[in-house]
Amino acid sequence: MVEFGDFHSAVNRIPMPREKAAGLADHGVLSKDLFKDRASRGHDRLEPDRWSGSIDLEMTVRTPLVFGEQKDLAVTVPLEEDGKTLRVPPTMVKGMISRAYETLTCSRFRVFGDIPDTSSGQRRRKADTKPLTYRGDAASALGLVPIRICGEEEDGLVGELFYGDTLVTNDYRDDRDRPYPTMRAASLQGGPVGPANLLVSAQRLTKMTPHGAHIRCHLSLCLHGDRGKGARYAYWQVTHIITDAGETPLFDIPDSVTVVDELDDVDGYVCRTAPDGMRPNQLFPKKHDERFFFDVSRQGPKKVTIESDVCKAYAAVVRSYVYQRTQDSPRKRHEPNRATRAAQQDASAAKLKVKDLAFAVVDDSGPEPVVLEVVPAMIGRHAYSASPYRLALEQGAVPVSTAEEASASDRLFGYVVPDPGQNAAGGDVATRGRITVGKVDGSGARISRDRKTLTPLLEPKPGSARRFLTGGDGGTPSSKGSTNALKRSEYFSPGQLLGAAAYPVHRSVLDSRKFPKQATAPAVMNGREQHNADVQLTAKSWVEVGSVLRCTVSFTNLSHDELAALIWVLTPENLVPESEQDSDRSKCGYLRMGLAKPFGLGVMEVRIARGGLRARRGADLSDSYATLSGCLGLDDPVAEPSDFTLSHSSNLNKTPWVEAMQRAAYGYADGIEVRHMTLNENKENNQTNGRTGEPHPGKGIGPRDMFGPHSAKPLRVDKRPQSHVRPPHPGGNRGRRR
Repeated sequence: MVEFGDFHSAVNRIPMPREKAAGLADHGVLSKDLFKDRASRGHDRLEPDRWSGSIDLEMTVRTPLVFGEQKDLAVTVPLEEDGKTLRVPPTMVKGMISRAYETLTCSRFRVFGDIPDTSSGQRRRKADTKPLTYRGDAASALGLVPIRICGEEEDGLVGELFYGDTLVTNDYRDDRDRPYPTMRAASLQGGPVGPANLLVSAQRLTKMTPHGAHIRCHLSLCLHGDRGKGARYAYWQVTHIITDAGETPLFDIPDSVTVVDELDDVDGYVCRTAPDGMRPNQLFPKKHDERFFFDVSRQGPKKVTIESDVCKAYAAVVRSYVYQRTQDSPRKRHEPNRATRAAQQDASAAKLKVKDLAFAVVDDSGPEPVVLEVVPAMIGRHAYSASPYRLALEQGAVPVSTAEEASASDRLFGYVVPDPGQNAAGGDVATRGRITVGKVDGSGARISRDRKTLTPLLEPKPGSARRFLTGGDGGTPSSKGSTNALKRSEYFSPGQLLGAAAYPVHRSVLDSRKFPKQATAPAVMNGREQHNADVQLTAKSWVEVGSVLRCTVSFTNLSHDELAALIWVLTPENLVPESEQDSDRSKCGYLRMGLAKPFGLGVMEVRIARGGLRARRGADLSDSYATLSGCLGLDDPVAEPSDFTLSHSSNLNKTPWVEAMQRAAYGYADGIEVRHMTLNENKENNQTNGRTGEPHPGKGIGPRDMFGPHSAKPLRVDKRPQSHVRPPHPGGNRGRRR
């Protein structure tokens, strides 16, 4: 793996613009039978013009296939009673086909997944309407405004914003006219560790500056990065505390730190993110400062209303901290911050309340500031504005909830309503599908017992956003009126769509007898290989390339288009982008099965066996039953797949979801590596402007759209030096008080 080189994303998304697809069906551009939701037909009769029969499938393994029960970080392929023959559950085959059919027909998600309950750490079936959270970057901390909750309103809370001195004084500029944006919260060193020298005991410091205390103090303005190391910014440092007994020096700033200004007798509030009894560096080794909130503008701290949705998002962030701690191994688990510890002890403490101190994302573009978000720590987690479930609900992609909502895939493969109503019955609870998969013949499989330790198989993180979301047209979401990448805070916003997960085929490893290197290579972080056995799965056995599996798929009462769509996904030549297919249609695409798909495993060439399609209409079956001359499954006539042409196929092949499906199924023919973004690339890619939250030029890239003229173009994260600072306020130099 070469960092900062060209690559194709190993995880991508196929757009699911269901409303657009239904509109095309209404206008006769696509089949209504495949792209409009409606109740499924019953199983009580065979209709005259519908088709029933069976399909013999041959499934050839093109890259190693790993599956089976996982136990003690190991997986072994299951065997029949003879201990030699591979046993493949028919449900695996059905799942593979149904996912392809679901994608082709732009159907609802038939499974949305269990949702983690971040308040208790348990998993539950009902969909979660709470927004996901994401970790902010260090640069974004410069844009946060300290806030203190000072009152309640009928539909929210009242807060006061502390802008430090940024509303009355320009940013400092050095003799080279370089700006040093000023942090709004002053630094209060938490103990002897830090850039300043502690002049009192740590115990006395803590006693004089407890969390939430209203204090008066002297401040010095210090520069960071002025000597060529690190980002350039300015920060106020608490040096003295003033009490009724007089002033007490707390810190002496050494000559190694440049001081350019002072403020005397400033009042404000102490904000400690570390819980009582804990020093800052016990939260994180490099953390040495707590904060002091102040505002020296003439009117003082600005009063603002905090809407109830913002309060709910704050609670979601705190609950996400609590939940994440249940997922981290004890060895990696940090000490909880103040908000997390309180919520661990009392779930209701996750909510904002009067006297809480936090940090706000504020829109200052209007006449009055508007609080968009409140978070418990400067560099921590933030909440998106909408949950995945809410987006899926708006695009009509959540699992079916009533019989009338059944999509084409629901009607063909069956469904179970995740959360039926109290008096629900029949199709409002569940419907059996019209597809069954018979016993899978694994006698043609070769099983290897050459143990392979797989690259860590980490769960996808929807909070990363870019690989899961599309715009309304199916393309990568971008800022309004431009092609610029979205700010992190703009993801999971109303109007965006969830895409279907896609794992493009790694063509470089097709039919290779060797186990793919990328599936076993240790993860590389900071230039070093990581050998963490706690998150690595060992395949004790696996199915070798070239193995052939066989089974029969039976179907009943399908319309012409339903059967044609099923045949379409079982024809590998259809799973190739038009730009890649040759005139002889000799190239083919693939379906996926088993584990480790992002690393190239489980690629299957699935096709109908020669003479393997048998089908007859309901009217013919009815005559056979009436004359006792035959029945379904007995002497069904052989049919040609070409007799079942998918209606509107030329239009369908031009849709973004089918083009993307074909690209994922075929892969990339340029020989460029298909892989995940490395940790260093991801860090570089997430660089943002601290004031606006906008990604730096060339940053914030996500997986490339798998449809359109650029679908085969690789990605690259450019490694370039960037300024990590907030643009200066207009005006001249900050004057140094003598």
